[in-house]
Amino acid sequence: MSIAPETLSRKQVEIRCREVKILELARPMIAQRGLAGLSMDAIAKQMDYAKGTIYNHFGCKEEIMLALAIAANEKRLELFHCAAERQQQSRDKISAIGIACEEFRTRFDDLFRIDCLVRHTVVWDKASEQRREMLAACEQRCMQLVGQIGSEAAQAGDLPLPRGVKVEDIVFGLWSLTYGGMIIDQSSPGLDLIGIRNTFTAIRRNCHALMDGYNWTPLYDPEADKKLVRNVRASLKRNVSSSLTLQSLQDIGGR
Repeated sequence: MSIAPETLSRKQVEIRCREVKILELARPMIAQRGLAGLSMDAIAKQMDYAKGTIYNHFGCKEEIMLALAIAANEKRLELFHCAAERQQQSRDKISAIGIACEEFRTRFDDLFRIDCLVRHTVVWDKASEQRREMLAACEQRCMQLVGQIGSEAAQAGDLPLPRGVKVEDIVFGLWSLTYGGMIIDQSSPGLDLIGIRNTFTAIRRNCHALMDGYNWTPLYDPEADKKLVRNVRASLKRNVSSSLTLQSLQDIGGR
């Protein structure tokens, strides 16, 4: 649980602000060269502190990476909420969240990469249990939002569930197509050689094919989908800042 700024002592505020600065300096280092590019020495030098001071805040480089991955998931959740809350129909809400995933992948590419990197055991196993639990909780909130929309669709009759199929199964299918497709897009530069000209469009169509297969109404309409994509992208650009807020970084950095 985050602590309200007014309850912090001056020393605690200084500690939190120092941790925010560490994360701000670490982000471009990781974006350029991954874990190997993250240097505690370089951070200490830029902040004019002894290296031991940096380690007092984050016990290892992997802790810094998880803190940034938590910030990434908080930003993704903000995009999800902004995209979904402006839609009336459940399927449009789900489609809008898919567009929010595209926006996150494009606008916060470095955070997307960091979020992928922390899943590797070389990073995950060295991070503290507290950070791992915080990241898992952030990810669960993202999936709970999608699951809630799916449940509402089933209750309203928009999504007739076949015998033996749960909402969670469909949500996992959409997640697999979207997140998996974007990881492939990030790691496979030759997709155009096998005919994939626009990864986002291909992912979106596959998600619509999955939802059509379950008869999640209204069924796919190409023109309506194009309009939805334009409107959601414009709304996200207007309403979601490209920067990580100081408060969110403080909440993540503070222990």
